[in-house]
Amino acid sequence: MPPTRRAAARRPTWPGLAAARWLGLAARVAPALALLLAASSTAAIDRPVAPSPAATAAIPPGPHPDRIRVTLDDNYPPYSFRDGTGAHVGIVKDLWALWSEKTGIPVQLMPTDWSLAREAMDSGAADVIETIFRNAARDRTYDFSKPYARVDVPIWFSSDLSGITGVDSLHAFTVGVKDGDFCLEWLSDHGITAFQRYGGFEAMVEAAARRETRVFCMDDPSASYYMTRRGVQGRFRYTEPLYTGELHWAVHKGDTALFRLITDGFARITPQERQAVDDRWLGRRITGTVSPELMDLMVKLLGGMLLLGIGAMVWVALLRRQVEHKTESLRTAVAALTASEERVRTIFDGVTDAIFIHDLDSGAILEANRRMREMYRLGDTPLKAVTIADLSAGVAPYTSEDAATWIRKAAAGEPQLFEWHARTLDGTLFWVEVSMRRATLDGTDRRLLVVARDITERRTAQERMEFLSRHDALTLLPNRLLVQDRTEQALARSERSGRLVALVACGLDRFKTVNDSLGHAVGDALLRAVAERLKATMHETDTVSRGGGDEFILLLSSLPDADAVVETVASLHEAMAEPFLVEGRELTVTLSSGVAMAPADGRDFATLLQNADTALHHAKAAGRDTHRFYAEAMNAEAVVHLSTRSGLRRALERNEFLVHYQPQVNLESGAVTGAEALIRWNHPERGMVPPGSFIPIAEDSGLIVPIGNWVLAEACRQAAQWRAAGLSLSVAVNLSALQLQRSDLVRTVTQALADSGLDPLLLELELTESMLIQNTDQVIDNLRRIKAMGVQVSIDDFGTGYSNLSYIGRLAVDKLKIDRSFIADLTSNHDSARITAAVIQMAHSLNLTAVAEGVEDAGTLEALRQLRCDVAQGYFLGRPGPAEAVERAARTAIPFTVGA
Repeated sequence: MPPTRRAAARRPTWPGLAAARWLGLAARVAPALALLLAASSTAAIDRPVAPSPAATAAIPPGPHPDRIRVTLDDNYPPYSFRDGTGAHVGIVKDLWALWSEKTGIPVQLMPTDWSLAREAMDSGAADVIETIFRNAARDRTYDFSKPYARVDVPIWFSSDLSGITGVDSLHAFTVGVKDGDFCLEWLSDHGITAFQRYGGFEAMVEAAARRETRVFCMDDPSASYYMTRRGVQGRFRYTEPLYTGELHWAVHKGDTALFRLITDGFARITPQERQAVDDRWLGRRITGTVSPELMDLMVKLLGGMLLLGIGAMVWVALLRRQVEHKTESLRTAVAALTASEERVRTIFDGVTDAIFIHDLDSGAILEANRRMREMYRLGDTPLKAVTIADLSAGVAPYTSEDAATWIRKAAAGEPQLFEWHARTLDGTLFWVEVSMRRATLDGTDRRLLVVARDITERRTAQERMEFLSRHDALTLLPNRLLVQDRTEQALARSERSGRLVALVACGLDRFKTVNDSLGHAVGDALLRAVAERLKATMHETDTVSRGGGDEFILLLSSLPDADAVVETVASLHEAMAEPFLVEGRELTVTLSSGVAMAPADGRDFATLLQNADTALHHAKAAGRDTHRFYAEAMNAEAVVHLSTRSGLRRALERNEFLVHYQPQVNLESGAVTGAEALIRWNHPERGMVPPGSFIPIAEDSGLIVPIGNWVLAEACRQAAQWRAAGLSLSVAVNLSALQLQRSDLVRTVTQALADSGLDPLLLELELTESMLIQNTDQVIDNLRRIKAMGVQVSIDDFGTGYSNLSYIGRLAVDKLKIDRSFIADLTSNHDSARITAAVIQMAHSLNLTAVAEGVEDAGTLEALRQLRCDVAQGYFLGRPGPAEAVERAARTAIPFTVGA
């Protein structure tokens, strides 16, 4: 602000009626007095002035440049700026035009953004830089001219702020500056570090008018120009000048020839020519002569005003003491308030917790301390551009609905304290402890004071402690405490589902020899390797735990029958037969195991474990590398298991296998739309052998491949026969993992379709989730080629294996079959119901058909219909049987009443 404007701003108000009368008289004579004084002063300036010797000197001899390139800021009125049409104008442009006229050397002006002007000068793209302030750092780079103008540079701030008196009061604010401006350097040298940078003064005034920045540094003339042009000059106040800058032009350091050339050129411009340029951009001063009559009148008026002034001075003297006393009291109070505010801001920014004010109506963050910006990585992002939703993860164990509840309670006046998964502005998740309460600010209670403490390290430590309290530190397997808890849960589920639970106590044979001969480090490595192999052998629903030493405890849950236990134990011993490579050594160890089954051998963990240990003792006594069941009858079953392996090899040759079909029903129409092909073994001595008794053994022996190929060919032949009889029934055939991994699978499917003449659209191949991660490249290639033929693909037992939605999308799967374990508990277990509903919803969102298997009663069927499941199968809808039974059901009756 020019000095005259500041003086007016600080002029005191005249109190009292008498003072008003004195001022009225003064106002009537003041214009005449001002006219007289202005005329007297400018009359002398307008007299012709002889040019100085420098002005008339000739241009120095020697070679001169073809042109002078001058770069300067185009956002610095009235010296250099853009007018309403975008044209470059100002005092500096006109002076350089005169310089070119005087010297005959063309001048190329390069008006641009100030930071780009600096870059052009520093890179050599310009010869001269204009409107530049001088300091010690720049003296090392440039040679400066004498100053040709002085400019005050204050701090401007919104009129609704208080306590801003200079640079010391700016530490709690983000200060708006023009990028590359001298003010940025000056403030940085005085300890200010928080800046909001703008490309130019005009952009900064626009931002201040929109209240995006409330404190900014700007030269007085430029601020007056742009604020008046924008019409917002009444919305801001200013401090005393931080400094008074002097405008120079400058050349590269050491370029004395150019410096002298430019200096001599400007010396040729006369004072009258310079005055004309200033008058054009700054306005003309009042000129003219005063007549003797007017002078006499003015002398009389001055005499009268002098008398009035003396009287006024007496009056003012009486009031000044009172005003000074009041002013001093007010100044003291303001200083105390400012100091208090700075102390509060220092404490506010020094707190190690994030603190911010949240506006309930807009969702924006109004105020925040430094720690909040650091914790949430806000950087230079304006606070009002950030909402509390941007900083919330909304992931387990809490959701966005939980957050909305906490905010609602805090807004109602009920303080909240909770732990929350927060998110930084760049997406990183971390844990915080949040304290939230209602705050009344600016006359409204629609604000929340939020304090957040980073507890990520504490949560990590807690989770680690909780993990180690329930897991073995060496192998990271569940310990006895955790396996006991899981066993109790499995036993509870077993009572509802009727499925078996088994506890297997395993011990490594002669493990002490490994420790004694190779050392405990090798022994520990061997235990970890054994743990990994046991986990790889077991199902996902089972649990492998370490009881201590060389003892492992295995929990087998949801077993359909005792044969499944026998098969699992046999697989364990076969897996352990492979040598271990431990620290460069090949080690072979054997396993002894004892098995106790619930409920026959016990109904609680302690009893089952005691009986399993007893069985393990008998296994070791029998020579090790074997297993024993606690119940003698189960040992006999194990013998039967081994005989089944040998019987399967002859079953295909003797045509002992046959295929039964279980109908699949559309839950919307009630019609039979297809059937699942299920293999049966009609053993000549044992009769009809259930699939669960021989399928695992067939997979283990590799015989599942020829058996599966036979089932595929037979199912295609039957579906083609249904088609010929007028029934459009699809047939679903289960693929084994070994079939899916074979390179000749596509040829096998193609041959079965060709031999039967079946439309590929009526064939459906079922595979389990776990198959998708085995030999992935071969599996993906096989399925893509099968899909290209038009054959449908479904995922069986969905929800129990390695759910991988990316495979489902890439392979264009057609159906998801929900595992029967969820369907069995659908009406009695809330978790099973939620999982089933989620799978159905996910299938529909992916345009897949949802199929439920294992429907055993009307209640389960109705629950599936309410969840909008597409297709179902199970004993309630039809047991597996000959193909004629499916054909009869498809032609004659609907199994249930739709909508009932």
